[in-house]
Amino acid sequence: MASGDVTPYLLAEPTFLGTTSTSLVVPTASYTSMTVKQIVVCNTDGVERWVKLGIDGISASQCFVFQLPIAAYDTVVLDTAVTLTYLQSALYGASDTADKVTVTVTGWRTEA
Repeated sequence: MASGDVTPYLLAEPTFLGTTSTSLVVPTASYTSMTVKQIVVCNTDGVERWVKLGIDGISASQCFVFQLPIAAYDTVVLDTAVTLTYLQSALYGASDTADKVTVTVTGWRTEA
């Protein structure tokens, strides 16, 4: 691969969210940026759960999704165009209850 090449990639395998900030996608030195195309949120619990998703954390000022309700046993697909630049930003998430909601992230990576 050459510098600037873009590769489709599963940026984060299904990851259970915790009740505090859970790291989902962290850019690495091998790539200048990672662009998030879809975020798939799946509630594996029998009751409604809420989710926070943010850049560099999950405080209200960092979130682009804040306390989104996900119905019991439901899946929500968020189409995005969030670009995470190497060593400048990362994607984090949290839920109201640990180990009940999974997040999968797809997109592409740009070679350094």
